[in-house]
Amino acid sequence: MSADEARWERAHAKVNLGLSVLARRGDGFHEIETLMARISLHDEIRLEPTDGGVELTVEGAELPTDDGNLAVRAARAYLASAGSDAGVRLHLRKRIPIAAGLGGGSSDAAAVLRGLDAAIGADVDLAALAKALGSDVPFFLADVPAALARGRGERLEPVDLPPLDLVVLSPPEPVSAAEAYAALQSFTPRLKLGPLLERLRRGEEPALVNALQPGVVRAHPVVREAIRALRDAGLRGAGMSGSGSSCFGLATDAAEAERIAARLEAAYPAWSAVAVRSV
Repeated sequence: MSADEARWERAHAKVNLGLSVLARRGDGFHEIETLMARISLHDEIRLEPTDGGVELTVEGAELPTDDGNLAVRAARAYLASAGSDAGVRLHLRKRIPIAAGLGGGSSDAAAVLRGLDAAIGADVDLAALAKALGSDVPFFLADVPAALARGRGERLEPVDLPPLDLVVLSPPEPVSAAEAYAALQSFTPRLKLGPLLERLRRGEEPALVNALQPGVVRAHPVVREAIRALRDAGLRGAGMSGSGSSCFGLATDAAEAERIAARLEAAYPAWSAVAVRSV
């Protein structure tokens, strides 16, 4: 990499429009089936070439800047796999809530892989790196608007979603994925994708199911409060995204999403309430 190859990468968040946990796998992970949709809420990462090593600075949040950050691990993994002596300085503008079920860390990691691959172009198996980094990283690396994810989340089938306007409401109470899966109440049936997509296209109540939600709500009552607030505001399909604690609801259009987000932000000033769209 040379100095003129410094670049910005955008790292979008996602919501889970349904999440089934089917079984526990022999490798300690869970067999899941989930419909993931990319949304307009995003982080930004600047990648600047250096002579060696990986550095990270973060703007907008307090996060680890060493191997405790998935973006750093992604950079190290790519450079090691590429056999490159180059280094990279990362600057992360953080907007996606942390440990909130929106995939922010995984999306940051995928953005780093994309950026380094564009700059270096080594013969690297990006899909394998993504899978090793985390279950959601393959979705973000695939760079598709929506996909049905199976296995640990790495087996992806792109899905044609109708345009969606949403409100994402995030209480300031992080929930780790490990905690959410440890609190799983029961396994669930497979997603009924066809009926779900048809309801979304018609603008009807989609009756979204998240297998992790009951356990998280039990341990974090604030998540129940967030879901209730979204439902009371008149949004459809209100529920938790991923492993929580962020929740979302579907609006009729962008104007309604903006109005409701502003109302919720005023009612819950310590929370994050944003109007977003599927992208």
